[in-house]
Amino acid sequence: MHLRYDENFVEGAVFRRTSRQPDGPPPLQARRFHAAREKLYAILDPDARNAAFFDLHLVWFREWGLEQVLLSPVDEFPRLREVLDVLAFRRARTQRDEGAELFVNAEGERNGLVALRVERLEQTDELTHFLRHEFAHLDDMLDPAFGYSPEPLLPDANPGQQRLARERYRLLWAVSIDGRLAASARAPADSRERHWAAFDRAFSFWPVARRDEVFDSLWRGRQPRHAELLALAANPRGLAPAPGPAPGAPCPLCGFTTFAWADTSAPTAATVAAIRTEFPAWTVTQGACRRCAEIYRVAATRAPLSA
Repeated sequence: MHLRYDENFVEGAVFRRTSRQPDGPPPLQARRFHAAREKLYAILDPDARNAAFFDLHLVWFREWGLEQVLLSPVDEFPRLREVLDVLAFRRARTQRDEGAELFVNAEGERNGLVALRVERLEQTDELTHFLRHEFAHLDDMLDPAFGYSPEPLLPDANPGQQRLARERYRLLWAVSIDGRLAASARAPADSRERHWAAFDRAFSFWPVARRDEVFDSLWRGRQPRHAELLALAANPRGLAPAPGPAPGAPCPLCGFTTFAWADTSAPTAATVAAIRTEFPAWTVTQGACRRCAEIYRVAATRAPLSA
C-alpha cells in the first residue's frame, strides 16, 4: 500500500501545528522549519520550488508525528494494507466534505481516499474515532462477503427518492460499523445514543418494536451485506413496486411534480415518436403528466405544413 498526500493537506496541517499555542512544537524546531522554508523561495523554477516546499512540509509532517496519528488506526484493518494499492489523504474544507471513498481504475487497482479537515489533527482521540469509522467503511467495501457495489442505489428513481435512499443507506451502514467497533471497545461512549436518535427519526414510520428490532440487529449483529442494507434503504416499508410513477414525483418531460399522471399504458406510436424527438431516452414506464401527454398527443396529430 502506497501513501499519497494532497499538498494543501500537508501544508495546512504543518502550518496549523506551528501556530498552536502553548502546545505547539518547541520554539527551536519552529524556527528551523521557517528558516528552511524561507530558503526555498530562492528556487527560480516554479515547479521545482513547489516540489521542494512539499518535500519540506512532508518532512516536518512526519517529524511532528502527524503521519503516525493518521496511520495508527490502519493497523486495526489488515485488509487495507493487503488490498489497497494507494491510500491517499486530501484536505476537506467542511465537515460535510469529510469521509472515505474507494476508487477502482481500469487496471483493477483499488485506491482509498480520505478527505479530512486539518483541524481534526489537533484532537487526537476524536480523530482516531473518525478514522476508525472511515477505515471500517473501506474495509467493508474491500470485503467480498459484503458485496459492495458502486452502482446507484435507485437508478430509475427521481432525485428526491435517490437522495433519501442514500441518506438511509449511510445511516444503516454507520450503525452497523460503530456497533462492531463498540463491541471491541473502539467506539465513543455516546455512539449508540447518537445513532439511535438519528435512526429513530429516519424510520419514525415504523412501529417502535420494529425500530428496536432492526437497530439492535444492526448494532449487535454480524456484518450485514450491501444488498441487505440496500433493501432496507430503498424500500423500508416493504411495499410492492408501484405499477407507474409515484404521486408527487416529477414528470420526466417537464420536470414539475405532479399528482395528475396520464394513462400511458397504450400510447399511440405517433405520440411516442413525438416525445422521443425531444427526449430520446424516454420510455413508456416513466410516464408523463397529463399536460405533457396532451401536448405531445396534439403534436403527433398535426399534419405537416405543405410547401
